[in-house]
Amino acid sequence: MRVLRVVLAGVIVVACGGGDPPTQGGGGGGGGGGGGGSCSGTTNAVSVVDNSFNPACTRLAIGTTVTWTNNGGASHNVTFDNNAVGNSPDLPAGATFQKSFGVAGEYTYRCTLHGGMNGTVEIQ
Repeated sequence: MRVLRVVLAGVIVVACGGGDPPTQGGGGGGGGGGGGGSCSGTTNAVSVVDNSFNPACTRLAIGTTVTWTNNGGASHNVTFDNNAVGNSPDLPAGATFQKSFGVAGEYTYRCTLHGGMNGTVEIQ
């Protein structure tokens, strides 16, 4: 029974994302590059539906404003790890939340009302 609890605790930690702060800043270096990572979205509109963010990851330029729209039937929120840039209130169906990103980095977030709902905004 003890082993099961440890395994389940590990699964919960993995499902909810890590506790690392977002990577911010870090200029320099000579351009080019690209690729890497699993973030393939490039839209600033994130749909919140049932138990997911769509896209779950989006890569955008500094200064971009992202809009989350609750297209599901239940309330959701957008809660950034370590309160990196400010969080949304609970969003009823049809509500939106906007956030601008002025610093390069990876911003991970989740819905605290529904486990397993995780997302990332990568700002370059």
